[in-house]
Amino acid sequence: MSRVRISTTVDGRRLERARDLLAMTDSELIDHALKVMINAVVAERETDALARLPYESDPDLAWEAPSGPALPYDGDVPPEVRARVRRSQSR
Repeated sequence: MSRVRISTTVDGRRLERARDLLAMTDSELIDHALKVMINAVVAERETDALARLPYESDPDLAWEAPSGPALPYDGDVPPEVRARVRRSQSR
């Protein structure tokens, strides 16, 4: 990943609070904040798109799928599946 130098001013109290809570370098804090903001905007846009164009109104998606076999699994989510989800979310 290429790095870009930035110079800016921020709310000093928020920066100190973030440093205390997250124990990261300032560059890691900025990277983390950007990731969180991008994810929030993407989620908001997806929600807005679904509100404008719900799946139910799309003729290619609004069909009845045949029911499949009953799934035999009814336990907790296996630890390896949870670990895989955590890894995919950290990217």
